[in-house]
Amino acid sequence: MDIVLKGDMDGVEAAQRIRDTLDIPVVYLTAYSDEKTLKRAKVTEPFGYIIKPFEDRELHSAVEVALYKHKMESKLKESEKWLSTTLESIGDAVIATDENGCVKFMNPVAMTITGWNETEALGKNLKEIYNIIQEGSEASINDQVNEVIQKNQIIELNDPTILITKSGNKVPIDDSSAPIRDSNGNIIGVALVFRDITERRKAEKEREELLKEKARGELSNFVVSALPVFASNIPPQVRNNIAKSFSDSFERNMRPQFDSEFAECIKESKDNTILFNCYIEWISDFLFNLGINTEKIVKDNKNYFKFQNCPWLDDASDSPMFCLICRAMVIRSFTWTLIKGNVEQTTCMTDGAGKCGFEFKFSKDIE
Repeated sequence: MDIVLKGDMDGVEAAQRIRDTLDIPVVYLTAYSDEKTLKRAKVTEPFGYIIKPFEDRELHSAVEVALYKHKMESKLKESEKWLSTTLESIGDAVIATDENGCVKFMNPVAMTITGWNETEALGKNLKEIYNIIQEGSEASINDQVNEVIQKNQIIELNDPTILITKSGNKVPIDDSSAPIRDSNGNIIGVALVFRDITERRKAEKEREELLKEKARGELSNFVVSALPVFASNIPPQVRNNIAKSFSDSFERNMRPQFDSEFAECIKESKDNTILFNCYIEWISDFLFNLGINTEKIVKDNKNYFKFQNCPWLDDASDSPMFCLICRAMVIRSFTWTLIKGNVEQTTCMTDGAGKCGFEFKFSKDIE
C-alpha cells in the first residue's frame, strides 16, 4: 500500500479500512519516512514499512513475513477469543489478577455474585472487590494473592467462607485460588474460582430436615413398639421390670451413637461443665427427634431439665408407662457420661404439673 494515493483517501486511511473490514495484512510502500507520517502509519498496525526505492527481493521478503505474522496473530486472536468465551461461559465465577493483586478479568458469573461489573473492577485491588470472611467468626481471611504466590501452589479454603458483595449482602461460597504462569513458569498473576453455594446449602438443610423427620418417626416407632400400652392398674413391680427392660433395650440401640457423638463434643475434656453441657445437647437433640421440646434451666446453682410438651400425653393419661419410658431414657443416658451424680424427676406432666422436670445432682467430690 502506497501512503500517497490520488483522491480524497490516502494510503493510511485505506489500510485502516482494509484491516478493519477484511482483516488483510498491509505493508506500506512510501518515499516518506518523516516522524509525522510514521506516527499515522503505526496506528493502523502495518506488517511492514518499505522506503522507496526498493528491490523486488526486498518486497517479496516483506510480504512473506507479513503473511506469516498475520497467520500467527490470527491464531493467537482465535485462541484468546476461545479462552475468553470459555471463561465467560463457565458456570463458576472467575476473577484473574496480576502479581500485585489488581483485577485484570472478571467473568459474568463473578460480576453477578460480587455485584461489581468488570469496568468498575478492572485495576482495583482484589480485596476491594472480593471481600471474604470466615463464616461464624467473621474473621478476615489472609490475602489470597500473596499466599498463592508465596506458597507457589493452589490454595483451597476448607472452612466455611462468606463473600460480602458490593451492596453488603453475605453470600456463602466455595473458593480456590491458583497461580497464573507465563511460558517460563514465572507467576504473573492469580486466578480465583468460586461459586455461590446458597442453593446447595438450602438443599442440604432440606435434606437434613427430611432425615430428621425420618429419624423422628423411626425413634417414635421404636419407643412405642418397645412397650405395649398397659393399663394404669399394673402393679408397680411389674411396671418397674418393664421400664428396666426398656432401659436395657434403649442402651443397646442408642449407646454406640451416644458414645461417638459425646466423645466428639467433649474432645477428651474432663471438665464437669463441658461434659454436662455435651450431655444436655445430646439428650435434647434425641428428644427433639421424638417431638419433645426441652429446656435447660440453672437456678440457685442447681441444674434442671424440663420437657415443654409430650407427644403421647393422651396415651399417658391412660398408661403411666409412657412417662416411665421418658424417665428411663433420661436417667439411663445420664449414666453413660460417667459424671458422678444422679438424676431425680421433680415433676410429671400427667400429674398436672404442666411439664416433666428433672434435677441433676452432682457429687461434691467431682473434680
